[in-house]
Amino acid sequence: MLADTHAHLDLEDFESDRDQVIERAAEAGVRCIINPGIDAASSKKAISLAEKYEIVYAAAGIHPNNAAGASPGDMEIIAGLAKWERVVAIGETGLDFYRDRTPRDMQVQIFQEHLELAKKMNLPVIIHFRRVEREGIELAGRERFKGLRGVCHCFGGAVDFALELVDMGFCIGFDGPLTYRNSDREEVAEAVPLERCLIETDSPFLAPQKYRGRRNEPSFVGEVAKKLAEIKNLDVKEVAAVTGRTAGALFGIGG
Repeated sequence: MLADTHAHLDLEDFESDRDQVIERAAEAGVRCIINPGIDAASSKKAISLAEKYEIVYAAAGIHPNNAAGASPGDMEIIAGLAKWERVVAIGETGLDFYRDRTPRDMQVQIFQEHLELAKKMNLPVIIHFRRVEREGIELAGRERFKGLRGVCHCFGGAVDFALELVDMGFCIGFDGPLTYRNSDREEVAEAVPLERCLIETDSPFLAPQKYRGRRNEPSFVGEVAKKLAEIKNLDVKEVAAVTGRTAGALFGIGG
């Protein structure tokens, strides 16, 4: 199956045609879409969408760029939402030292809280790292990652950091930028074992090269699969099958 393991279907960009977007994804062979929350309200909406659409699942979390606007009780709300049946992960959480919309010490604190929650709930964690590599692991506390599983989504780091994450038990998420002309992601995709690769769109952002300039949507995730197959010198059906099985095993969904 094709699995889009990261799409923000709850955003306003899909308000006018969300039903059609889901229908197009299903027609394109997408059997699983993970919708991570970016704050408490977004996480609630992600759950509502997961309850409405059979192929959609939710994750509950607060994005580092949204952490500054979080209320004191929002992590308690996230913890409550994580108990819902259609919630399959904690996130999107992490550190963003590119936008820096939230003070770094606050980003680290709320990231730590997400990691502890994921461990407590025995759920995988969806990590956003931007302009931060292994120092992000050290800032959060390396011991907090022991026993955790998850994905570093839209991975933008170096090969050695990707392989370190793989050794820690994490998957690496590849998106539209893998397909871009002169992409710097190909070396990473070549180095990471296929069994630890996930494909995603990060819709509505980062449309693949074929659709660049348009709103991204889950039906485009096949373009990422095609590029990964080209890099791995494999049939695209095998890439879709293996990444789909990985997604199913990580998030506890499917057969």
